[in-house]
Amino acid sequence: MRFRFTLSIIALFAIPGVAGAQDQAAGRWQAMSYHDFQVPSPTDPLQTLVWPDVIREANAYVTDELKRPLGGRNALVTALTSTYRDGDRMIIVSTVLSRACESGANDKGAGIEPSICPLRIVTIENGKVLTVKSDTGCYTDHTDPDLSAKNRNDNSYTRYDPAAGTISFRTTIGGREVPGCARTYSLK
Repeated sequence: MRFRFTLSIIALFAIPGVAGAQDQAAGRWQAMSYHDFQVPSPTDPLQTLVWPDVIREANAYVTDELKRPLGGRNALVTALTSTYRDGDRMIIVSTVLSRACESGANDKGAGIEPSICPLRIVTIENGKVLTVKSDTGCYTDHTDPDLSAKNRNDNSYTRYDPAAGTISFRTTIGGREVPGCARTYSLK
């Protein structure tokens, strides 16, 4: 078990976007990266440290309730993630699209709205998880070629302020910020 946990922490540095995020200056808005968990990975920290319970619940729903085999894959669970490096600390901010979300409008004629989904902020230092904060945040579909042209750049963004010890979160849809998605989370 200890080996698996250590391997997960080491794999954290292999998450796409982590290397770039480590060099990013504090205070700049960072677009969240999209992650699909359908391919199980024992070395992906998002699957092993941040969202393992959500993946297990989704898998159980598909196999037990819907009676569909997964064939060695996970159920459809996706996440948006930003990662920040502050000295020896790594901060992962992630929101997951799951059955726990409060979804926006889904009528064909309705405009696109964000879903309000579980959000976790995980702080790791010297290979150990120090804190896991849970809240909610907005989730928008990642760039999708099937969306209308005005919605192809919809995204959620985060900003880390090390002096204040906060993570700010915002979402844009159709080129406009969604006021209800603007939130600030304390890391203290």
